[in-house]
Amino acid sequence: MGRRLIYTLATMGATVVGAGASAAGLLRHQAGSLRRSFDDDKNRRYSTFTEAIAAPRDNDDDDSAALAIIGDSWLCGVDVDPEQAPPTLIGRGLARMLGTTVRVQTTARPSALSDDLHRQVDEVLRSPWLSRQLSDRWSEDRRFAIISIGTGDIIHPIQATIGVPVLNQAINRLQREGRYTVFVLVCPNLGGLPGLRDPLKTSLRRTSRVLAGSQWLAALAAHAVPLRSTGSLSGTTRRSLLNGSGRFPSELGYAQLSSTLLSAIAERIEAPVVVDRSLDIPEKGENARRQDLVPGAEAHSAEEEPTAQDDAAVETPARQDGTAAPVPNHSEAAS
Repeated sequence: MGRRLIYTLATMGATVVGAGASAAGLLRHQAGSLRRSFDDDKNRRYSTFTEAIAAPRDNDDDDSAALAIIGDSWLCGVDVDPEQAPPTLIGRGLARMLGTTVRVQTTARPSALSDDLHRQVDEVLRSPWLSRQLSDRWSEDRRFAIISIGTGDIIHPIQATIGVPVLNQAINRLQREGRYTVFVLVCPNLGGLPGLRDPLKTSLRRTSRVLAGSQWLAALAAHAVPLRSTGSLSGTTRRSLLNGSGRFPSELGYAQLSSTLLSAIAERIEAPVVVDRSLDIPEKGENARRQDLVPGAEAHSAEEEPTAQDDAAVETPARQDGTAAPVPNHSEAAS
């Protein structure tokens, strides 16, 4: 009996060890495949430019603002036209919001790691294009820097104590040396990438959530504005908001991220935004709303629709013999 029990326990232990080794091997294989795909993204087409986006002709204060785009593929615009990339979309929105020319420079690259932040921030701070000497009225309401980093740190594992302090240092340098208002897109939830299976899916979901929380707290501690990139990609199917590979946004996803960032900038600088909501809810019906919006429509409607009193006033007169006069036929009169 004792030998049988020992044999059973040994068999169960060997089975558990074998299953664990198999799961570890599968995780290693999945992670290696994802890492190779991530490294191949460096060869993809992306937007890298330095240009000025003019303000609307009727709303230009002859000044300029600065916009720096820093980080990875979630901001640089991979496999999309430069006109549809976040640097252009955000710069165009800022120009309309501020009524000024916006000088845009992007240092974001696909597959960037937190270790690349130091070089990118140096490039921004040394850029004569974004230098504060371009205007005598530089202020934090005219200088913006947006950072997105973390995906590469999850796919190429490093210690979280390395990535978060690097982000914190980058924020402080941009604020202190460049007088930028900094916005941080925290690490997205990588567990939602299409095509992933367990155990890699669960591992990426947990790790990316931990890093996103750490980045959020680091941004708040440094007086930056943290934003959830995953939360910005909502309102439709996730597949349409991500590229076919699922590792970065699609053209629609980049547009939605840019809209989220512009909204955060407008809220931070308390930009005046006026939205006409008169046609959102048809409380009075279409005709009533048209009368409210079109001058003179109500008077015109009153002329076309006689009231009950008018109907009584135009009743056909009686003849002298007491019979009613015939009602004139308008169609006969017209003929």
